[in-house]
Amino acid sequence: MGTDSFKIYYRATRQLFQVYLLGLILFMSFRTALLFSFGSYSDLSAYKLDMLKAYWVGYRFDTTVLTYGLVLPFSLNLLVLAIPRYYDAIRRFAYWYIIFAYFVFLSVLFVDFFYFKFFQSHLNVLLFGIVNDDTKAVMTSVWTDYPVIMVLLIITSVMWLLTYLVRKIMSREYNPGVKGLVFKAAFVVSLLGVYGLAMRGSIGVFPIQNDDTTISTNNFVNTLTINGVFSLKVAFKEKERYKIDTDIPKMLGQYGFKTPQEALSVYLNKPVTEDKELQRLLLAKTQSNPFLKENPPHVIFLQMESMSNYYLDLHSKEMNLLGTLEEELPNLFLLRNFLSCTNGTIHTLEGIMINSPRTPISQSPYMNRSLSSSSALPFLNAGYQTTYITGGKLGWRNLDKFVGRQYFQAVEGSAMLLSEVKNAKAWEWGVHDEFLFERIFNKLEKSSGKPQFIYAMTISNHTPFAVPDTYKPYKISITEDIRKRLRTNEDIAVKNFTGYQYANDSLGRLIARIRNSPYGQNTIIVATGDHNTLQLFDFTDSQLLQKLSVPLVMYVPEKYRPKQAIDTTVFSSHKDIFPTIFNLALSDATYLKSGNNLFDAASTDSFAVNNYNVAMNKIGAVLIQSTPLYYRWKKDNSKLLEPTTAQETPGLEALLKKAKASVASMNYYVQTELSK
Repeated sequence: MGTDSFKIYYRATRQLFQVYLLGLILFMSFRTALLFSFGSYSDLSAYKLDMLKAYWVGYRFDTTVLTYGLVLPFSLNLLVLAIPRYYDAIRRFAYWYIIFAYFVFLSVLFVDFFYFKFFQSHLNVLLFGIVNDDTKAVMTSVWTDYPVIMVLLIITSVMWLLTYLVRKIMSREYNPGVKGLVFKAAFVVSLLGVYGLAMRGSIGVFPIQNDDTTISTNNFVNTLTINGVFSLKVAFKEKERYKIDTDIPKMLGQYGFKTPQEALSVYLNKPVTEDKELQRLLLAKTQSNPFLKENPPHVIFLQMESMSNYYLDLHSKEMNLLGTLEEELPNLFLLRNFLSCTNGTIHTLEGIMINSPRTPISQSPYMNRSLSSSSALPFLNAGYQTTYITGGKLGWRNLDKFVGRQYFQAVEGSAMLLSEVKNAKAWEWGVHDEFLFERIFNKLEKSSGKPQFIYAMTISNHTPFAVPDTYKPYKISITEDIRKRLRTNEDIAVKNFTGYQYANDSLGRLIARIRNSPYGQNTIIVATGDHNTLQLFDFTDSQLLQKLSVPLVMYVPEKYRPKQAIDTTVFSSHKDIFPTIFNLALSDATYLKSGNNLFDAASTDSFAVNNYNVAMNKIGAVLIQSTPLYYRWKKDNSKLLEPTTAQETPGLEALLKKAKASVASMNYYVQTELSK
């Protein structure tokens, strides 16, 4: 190890360390931007120490990302010790490599920032769903909703600055000032050790990982720990985790169960010891009902795009968000303590249609597999005509290949609507809701006495929130209070509210039209959101219900209403929809017991699940993760939560186990089907 070679190596190492510090400033700047953009001072003021800890853990995550990103120039620098004449070539390569790496980091951090702005979450597995969406429609939405040119200008400016600073750093001379062989050897060995430790981000048994983000009872504080680049890595890992496979023991282990019997015992509230035909234990049967046999009702289920529960609270005469739906509410059952099964359209569709927590099967090698968990099968077995209709394109997420296999006799998309519905109008995502609903009504008119089951998926209330030119909006006047809370500009907010209003108005018109038609006394209509809308407002941990909930709307003609009243305050979710519909409409029908019949007063263990990682009931809520976070309802406000522990609030630990068992049981059923 010559003096000259060590001097060059020392110089290269100092330069790389300063480049690392520059990257650290970049990552910390984005963390701080998240804090000031989306954090609430009133909510976070009690968590000052946790905030400091978040920055410390964030430093460790940032260091891990940066050291992995810089490992190539770090390794090449070691060559200088042996072959110092290669230094100039290595330096030139390292310079351009660093510029490229920092461009990638910067781009991912910006994407993560705006992803967080929309979803209130770092990059996660849903990202890959967006990538698989209609590319043209997605790009139109991005261009409309986000300051693309401004962001590109900022990225360009920041990259110019970074390039300038890296060039300055890598042109500096450094002299170690020490020539002793022992020092040189110790320096190199110590540096290798420190670098390896930095890559791990931990001195513990395990390197730093996503589990280390749970440092506080405040979930937003936890989100500050991790950066967008590491989140992207986790998302790729989660993608593999949720990859559709039939490894049942592996799946059960993820939810804390050793055997399917153990999971089913918790879910069914009874001991399960048998070894064979466990699937049949998850099946239920509706009561024998001679009236339903003779008078089967039409059933229309509507999966409404982004039908936010929270927006219902904002509705007023000055800001009309319901349109004609408001006039129909007295004729409907409305459930508000209701969660969507996921936060993405395709995942929700599969969660409702085939009761699968692990999705998307439609984009897996199993896309052509028919599943007995399908919501259409009990209707088909009962002699119904089963139809799936969407205003979108059937090629989206392979729906044309997948849905028809799930016991739907007819599958229709935007092309069919444009050809069959008079004056139908389309936009980037497909055909507007009113024309979809016109097609549904036409289906009833042409039913010829055959009962219809129609599963429809709307698209109008989707960014960029275009409505037909012929639509005349109701008044939308944003109040000062709402204006202060907006995290986007008012023009986008008005478009969002108008899209929501249009969708609700179209729904209200459909319900009124059917109710006042010859089909009004024998048609059940059920509507819910595929997920909430998170674009306009920030939500704190205490507002978890407002953040994740969607409404459930049900029109049930008088003669089909059960004698027992429905508790509209019960906590429930998408899993409970079709068990309820089956019991309203079908006699002696066998179905998968994914949840409870909401009209069954005997159900005492009602709970709601969102995204298979949040559970709620009348006691409180649980964030299902490696270290669960527990919340209870505030005594002075039943809609707001406050942190607690499992010991302080009895029943939450049971909720956690029940929710895990529910998800594991449904996964077990579907994965067993796929393995056949």
